[in-house]
Amino acid sequence: MRRLRAWFYRRLPSFAGIWHRKRRSGYERRWNLEKEGFTKEGFFQIFSTRFGLGKAPGLLVELAAGDGLVGSLGLWLEEAKLGWKVCAWEHRPEVLRQLRKNRPATEIREGRLTCWKGVNLPPQVLAVTTRGAREAAGLCRAIRQETIRPRWLGIWNPSQRPVWHQRLRREGYRLKLVWQNLEFYVDGRRGSGLGGRGTRAGSEESGDRGQGLGVRKLSREK
Repeated sequence: MRRLRAWFYRRLPSFAGIWHRKRRSGYERRWNLEKEGFTKEGFFQIFSTRFGLGKAPGLLVELAAGDGLVGSLGLWLEEAKLGWKVCAWEHRPEVLRQLRKNRPATEIREGRLTCWKGVNLPPQVLAVTTRGAREAAGLCRAIRQETIRPRWLGIWNPSQRPVWHQRLRREGYRLKLVWQNLEFYVDGRRGSGLGGRGTRAGSEESGDRGQGLGVRKLSREK
C-alpha cells in the first residue's frame, strides 16, 4: 500500500507547498530507499546504480560544501574510485579550513559560486550539488541562460519549497530522487538523462557535439 501511495504522490503537481511535500515523500520511498537507503552506504549503492555513476564519470561541482564530510556526495565519489573528479566551493573561513583538512584529494576553491559566466572550470562538468540557496538560485539562472547544462543536480531543500522544482522543470529537468532533504534532478532533454554522453540539442554551435561536456560558454583559459 505504501508503494502504491508513493507512486501516486510522485504524480502530484508541485504548484503549492503542501503538494510538493507530498510529491517529495513519493520520491523518498522510491527504489526501497526507506529500508535499503537508511544508511549512507546503502543510499550511495542505490544512487550509484540508478544514476550510472560508473558508466559516465566526469566532474562534480560541490557548492557550499561545508566541512566536506557531512552529507557530501563528493567524498563518496572520491572514495569509490569511479573516475570522478570533485571541485568544492566554500566561503566560510572556519569551515573552509576544515574542508581543506578533510578533503586532500579535492580541488577546493574559496568563495561563493553564484554566477557561472567566465568561471574557469574543466569542460566535463556533469553534476552539481549545492547546500546554499544563493548558489541554487545562481545554478538555475546559469541553466536558464545556457551557460551550463549538467547531467544531474542535487539541491538541498530543507524548507521543502517547490521553487527549485518549478524553476528546473521549466528548463527540462525532472525530479528523480529525494534523500535527507536533497532533491536530485536529471536532465530530461537527454532522454534518460543518465546514459551515454550525448549533449544537449543545438550544441553544435558550442563545438562540443558528441563529447558530453555538459558545459556551454564557460571560459577554458588557465
